[in-house]
Amino acid sequence: MSGKTSFLSTLLAVAIFAVSAGIAILLTTPAARAAIDCAAAKTQADLATCTAGNAASADAGLNAVYKALAGRLAPADLERLRDAQRAWIPFRDKECAFRTQPYAGGSVYSTLVATCKTELTKARLAQLQHQLQCPQGDLSCVRQSGGSAAPAKAAPAKAAPAAPAQASQNDTRPCVQSAGKAKSDQYVSQCVQVSPATNPPCNGQNACSMMIDEIKRGCAMIGNDNPPAFCSAYKD
Repeated sequence: MSGKTSFLSTLLAVAIFAVSAGIAILLTTPAARAAIDCAAAKTQADLATCTAGNAASADAGLNAVYKALAGRLAPADLERLRDAQRAWIPFRDKECAFRTQPYAGGSVYSTLVATCKTELTKARLAQLQHQLQCPQGDLSCVRQSGGSAAPAKAAPAKAAPAAPAQASQNDTRPCVQSAGKAKSDQYVSQCVQVSPATNPPCNGQNACSMMIDEIKRGCAMIGNDNPPAFCSAYKD
């Protein structure tokens, strides 16, 4: 009898684990994040979901800028960029572990780690974006294959012309579906750079129009105070 009871207990434990794991996965999906009003999030579970989404959006933006920059570098410079990025990733993770260690084991820990990673990822994104948009003569810049920074400034303007942005206003599909991954990543990158929101809608699972509106809002708030070059494409 005890053997049967033990077997049933094991089955029950496995079932509980499977259900818990399924719930955890669902809570981290873009659909779950969209169902939460992150601006008004108060529970620890909602905050964790929102900050994880912000971290994912920042990562997507960084990856898009990294790929754009990598495509413009000479082979030797590209290898150095890869080395720097490989060194930066563990630095970010260790720095966030250092900052959040006092709260390890607490319910707020995952939220603090995600917030820290988002902050450092945005800073790294800004560094690489600076390389893409460096003015000629800036000695902090790595020479790009085009020979000057002008093409780097002109390229983003093609990515978000006014007409397509207006045409997509009624399209509520995820941007990654309606515009494709490359364009979606570009919007995510631009949105992350200029959004003033604590929980910005910079996610490829949101509609393109939502990110475009946020980019316009961010660029308008920056005004003429050294805005990213792509902001010129979003002026009404």
